[in-house]
Amino acid sequence: MNEPDRAVPTTKDINQRPSRARYDKVKSTLDLKWRRRSPQAERMLREVVDALWDSFGESPWTRCGVWVLQPDGKAFLPGPARPAPAAAAVAAEGLLAAVLAAGQSRGEEGRLAVPVLDKDGRPWAVLEVVSGAGFDDMDQRWLERLLKAVSQAPRPEKPPL
Repeated sequence: MNEPDRAVPTTKDINQRPSRARYDKVKSTLDLKWRRRSPQAERMLREVVDALWDSFGESPWTRCGVWVLQPDGKAFLPGPARPAPAAAAVAAEGLLAAVLAAGQSRGEEGRLAVPVLDKDGRPWAVLEVVSGAGFDDMDQRWLERLLKAVSQAPRPEKPPL
């Protein structure tokens, strides 16, 4: 008796995709760092960016960084980023502005943006990751999970310079 042929899903660039194990390692590392320290949003965001870049940088990610909304709401200031911080502020429009306004993660070709929420659930910054391999729901869920701990820290009084 022959078994019916089962379709095996083919994923483009499967070796370039982040794995759950890599995200879990990032979370475990950050949990250990944050266990005995007082929560500070700026420091925690820097540590999130560094840990993510150490695990996914250049394989497959090309950029990982935080954008903080200016007090006047007209532009995003660059926050911690790897491989290098952005040179200047960017206008508050497009994907970053949509994520901030909705308070929900969104993605578009090779970019995924996840809001950074405060204790009251209001977004005040956006984590943006860029990859040539694209992103899926798993990436979004893990990034939201990592940023959930940051939401417990007091929101910074003023944006980083």
